[in-house]
Amino acid sequence: MLAPAKINLTLRVFPKREDGYHDLDSVVVPLAFGDGVTVERAERTALEVVPDGVDLGAMPEDPERNLAVRAVRLLERETGRPLPVRIRIVKRIPLGGGLGGGSSDAAAVLRETDRVYGLGLGRARLSELGAELGSDVPLFVADGTVRMTGRGERVERWAMEGAEPLWAVLVNCGCACPTGKVYGAFDADPGAACADNLTLRNDFCDTLRLSLRNGDTDGVARQLVNDLQAPCFSCFPEVARSAQALREAGCGTVLLSGSGATVFALVRSRKEGEKVLSAPALCGFRRVCAQTLPDGVMAAHGPLTPIVMVRIHVGQPGCV
Repeated sequence: MLAPAKINLTLRVFPKREDGYHDLDSVVVPLAFGDGVTVERAERTALEVVPDGVDLGAMPEDPERNLAVRAVRLLERETGRPLPVRIRIVKRIPLGGGLGGGSSDAAAVLRETDRVYGLGLGRARLSELGAELGSDVPLFVADGTVRMTGRGERVERWAMEGAEPLWAVLVNCGCACPTGKVYGAFDADPGAACADNLTLRNDFCDTLRLSLRNGDTDGVARQLVNDLQAPCFSCFPEVARSAQALREAGCGTVLLSGSGATVFALVRSRKEGEKVLSAPALCGFRRVCAQTLPDGVMAAHGPLTPIVMVRIHVGQPGCV
């Protein structure tokens, strides 16, 4: 099954709470680009990760530290029984890229282990369990466009049946952005925290929801915002350079996804996206053009072809 990458169309961050977390308000949409995950019954739990265009250097060597295996252990604790599975992940989402790859894999393992063992836990309980693994896991369990609040554990799934997908171009400079470092830079700037009141945020989200339902690329682009973008760019100049390169390739509005390192822009068609990605300014960066899945992977029409985030160097086709 596809464990999709995600992009944050909005990410508002509020001052640090007493428990050290931040309240967030983020609208997130999955993409028809991601990892391939298979889960099968086995005599003992085992994990195989196969790279497909990504560097696995930042992945923990101990499988028990991997979110996918931790998802199985969480279900074993929940059910009070062993649930041995063989997990195979074809890794296409860059590690530390702000696209939620590890969280998406974990959500896929939660759903698939629940299915192969007939646990019948349901989406709501799987989402609660997923929140114990990480703030992004519940949004992938929800499978579709969501609004995340709290520290990310409160997920409101937006009804998007029949919504037109959008096209996005994604660019990754190859570095990983540790979330803690980006949030540290955010906390060091007293003016960085979001100050919008709830009514304004709800009105903003209603407008964004309508634009998404209508497949209005320009309308959605006008509302893109990420409070972590400036802190990330200050910590990682190479990410800022990738955003500038995407602008030079012809994209007016470029946004950081999550806490980085991937930046993206919305385009009106696949043809326009491929033209952007062939621009000389982007030679040497990892990049991909993918559709959004506003109503989720399960509602996608037809099979989803695996897409790889590729790196094109000067001298190869598409570069001058």
